[in-house]
Amino acid sequence: MLKPADALFVSAGSKIKMKDIAMVNRHLILPVALLSLAACQQLPDDVQQHVDTMNECEKVLALTQSTQNDFAQLKGSKVDSPLMSAWQPKAHLIANSCQINQYNNGNVAYECTKSFSTETDAATLFDNVAQQLNSCLGATWQNTEEKNNTLHYTSDASEAKITLRRGKGLDRKTPWVIALEISR
Repeated sequence: MLKPADALFVSAGSKIKMKDIAMVNRHLILPVALLSLAACQQLPDDVQQHVDTMNECEKVLALTQSTQNDFAQLKGSKVDSPLMSAWQPKAHLIANSCQINQYNNGNVAYECTKSFSTETDAATLFDNVAQQLNSCLGATWQNTEEKNNTLHYTSDASEAKITLRRGKGLDRKTPWVIALEISR
């Protein structure tokens, strides 16, 4: 007696077993699914090459413009996180210390955090990043400074907001922290 999985179908004069169809489908679907997933994790070659060759000002401008689409073009590989969705960015304003985070409330931000053992090193990076932002953002951007070493950048021509902070954290070995956030 034939099982349902062994049922025969007649198509154009040939007999095909149902389990053969399932096997063919499995062999076709798996590679297509893997290719689709790989495509989601990578930027098109032309976009990736452009990101790789951007100067510092082009990176700043790309990040501020990318707030409109939640940094979609600049998201790299996904980072495992139980509390939020996160990606490695394709462009780092502070070397290898940045991440694109999507919080449970839907907000998406490009965030960089770098820790230092000395206040001098932290102050130097803070000043360098502030100078980079000031020279790259242009005349439509204004910055306001707070007493506690925090700079806020805004523009009437953009939804993006940039915050640069310098302060002291809880780590005893590297207590001085620089934080940069670009969001809407």
